[in-house]
Amino acid sequence: MRTRRRGFTLIELLVVIAIIGILAAMVFPVFARARESARKAVCLSNVKNIALAIQMYLADNNDTLPPTESRREVQEWFNTWGDINYPDDEFECLEMPSVANPYLTWVVCLDEYIKNRDVWRCPSAKVEVVPGLIFGIPDWFTQLQVNDALFPEELCVYNSFPSGWGGEITDTFVQMHVGASYGGSAPAKSFVQSITTNESVNRGLKLVEVEDPVRFVIAADSSAESSTMNAGNLAYPDICALGCANEICGWVDWAVASDPECCGDEYQLWADMAFLGDPSLYKQYSRHLGGVNLGFLDGHASWMNSQSVVTAVAEGDLAGVGEVWPNSACGFAEDNPGVPTLY
Repeated sequence: MRTRRRGFTLIELLVVIAIIGILAAMVFPVFARARESARKAVCLSNVKNIALAIQMYLADNNDTLPPTESRREVQEWFNTWGDINYPDDEFECLEMPSVANPYLTWVVCLDEYIKNRDVWRCPSAKVEVVPGLIFGIPDWFTQLQVNDALFPEELCVYNSFPSGWGGEITDTFVQMHVGASYGGSAPAKSFVQSITTNESVNRGLKLVEVEDPVRFVIAADSSAESSTMNAGNLAYPDICALGCANEICGWVDWAVASDPECCGDEYQLWADMAFLGDPSLYKQYSRHLGGVNLGFLDGHASWMNSQSVVTAVAEGDLAGVGEVWPNSACGFAEDNPGVPTLY
């Protein structure tokens, strides 16, 4: 007598599906963590390469970091420009000539030592920037003087580059195109950056002037929007770049800048101060498993927990880094004195 085949019952099938679901829930986070660990290692290698490139630059330039723009005629022109465009403010363009000079951008200064421009990208970054202005001729100052009225606000950018860095954009002033981080669309094959250097306050700095190069942060897996490192954009680079909404949205009123239509939903984390008041968000908005990669002036690089970065800055254990958080940098803390801080 032939026996009848028996299939799975519905209950058995549901049990098997439940077991598979449980196993998947256990395994997928492990895979995600392993993937992020690999990305963290790639980024750490990139940061270290940049720190070593700075070492090579120092060796070739009398132990001095890339200089400031020191020509008097350049400084005077920028001061006049400031008086015209900001007549109600006491405007001293002390730093602007250096950030406008595309040949003094540290990325450009270090290019001959790094060779591979992909080193400036972090594979885990949520925020990346492209060059804001591309100067089509070596005499950038003459080109700026002739064309400054085309992009008056762009003189304040921190990422001017020479031709060859903007991809299909070879001359901002001729093609009427500025970088994506300042309102335009990203040009094809443009240089993209999500790792930055601590250049703003360290131009022309001599190595002998640094008390402890081992603790001096010179490059970081940080927000490329800012070349001035502080606790906020160092420890939480992506949400900090997003959080300083006024900077990206044209220094508008905070209520407008935090509108998702202006800058995206992420701004709400700062607008309602949920981030500073909720420690559970800290790891979520750090870049690599609760931390970031830092490069130091002696050439070494290491991963550091984001909250440890904040504490180290507050206690003076990380040199070259300011304590200012974006909420105070954007005028938010003054309006809300009761806002909790992280230290």
